Amino acid sequence: MESIKYLLEMRKDELYQYRQIVIERLGKLKYKGKPVCHIRISSRKKQVYLVQPEGDKKEIFITPKKYAYAQQVATYEYLIKEIKLIDHELNHINRFLSFGGTQAAEDYYGSLCKGRQNLIIPIKQTDEQFVEAWLSEPYEPSGIPFDMTEYYTDRNERVRSKSEILIANALNKYNVPYKYECPIYTRELGVIHPDFTALNVKRRKQIYWEHLGKMDDEGYARDNTYRINVYEKNGIFAGENLIVTWETSTMPLDIKLMEDKIRHFLIE
Repeated sequence: MESIKYLLEMRKDELYQYRQIVIERLGKLKYKGKPVCHIRISSRKKQVYLVQPEGDKKEIFITPKKYAYAQQVATYEYLIKEIKLIDHELNHINRFLSFGGTQAAEDYYGSLCKGRQNLIIPIKQTDEQFVEAWLSEPYEPSGIPFDMTEYYTDRNERVRSKSEILIANALNKYNVPYKYECPIYTRELGVIHPDFTALNVKRRKQIYWEHLGKMDDEGYARDNTYRINVYEKNGIFAGENLIVTWETSTMPLDIKLMEDKIRHFLIE
């Protein structure tokens, strides 16, 4: 229910922006006010006519000299219709959002006491149940060689680098559920292990995260460019369901940008 309200609020903002554009364009019309006639287009001859007010059936064929005026009339009619459509949609959205206190059917289970919940299988999992089920799915991480430097996150997970500590701790800070090096299958490379597989709980959307830590190494950059291409060939697109961060020996991981990406892809 909250996700629907979120999308509707976004749509409201979009509609108000459109409405403002329409108002501004109306104000720029050369001929102010409602035209004394309207436009008719001949579907057969593709010709433009000015139709006189009701009661006068006379139609005036648009000659080149009157074309500018016809453009103004057509634009006015178009913009007025846009206003009506925008206001109609806004009215319906506002009516729906006005029932903010009304409980959605899928939220009813969450309002029950724990004792009653334990007796029932809900028609839709609560966010907590969904996250618990997602995290409980077993998987085999790729495994870190024993002779590598040991790095540990706030959750006492062993990872491969200091940058991965920063990413894992930031995900934990924002309460984003994640799995470290959870395997997926690709046609080109077979089984690969994204650095992180994270969950946008609000949208119930799984998002992969690759951190490219040595982009000034030519071989590493080449291999990982191919790897990102493999992701996208398998329907996992950067900027959609794949987050990519990177660094070089002289340009470390941008912490602020990393947190912006967490908020954008995994919280909103």
